Amino acid sequence: MATPDRLDILILFASFLIGSAAGWWSRMHWGNSLVAVAATLAGTVAGYCIIVAALRAAGHPVG
Repeated sequence: MATPDRLDILILFASFLIGSAAGWWSRMHWGNSLVAVAATLAGTVAGYCIIVAALRAAGHPVG
């Protein structure tokens, strides 16, 4: 089993922060916990995809 390097862990951490911010924002505006969970998951996935796409465009080997 391969161990993740620093870049992988940093990408996951940053995408989790983006997803958490999206969940917090939706919770403050709508007040529904189901919407907040969905926004957290969607924000985490979107954040991950955006970060990986930007790193690949910059020429970093991600993946």
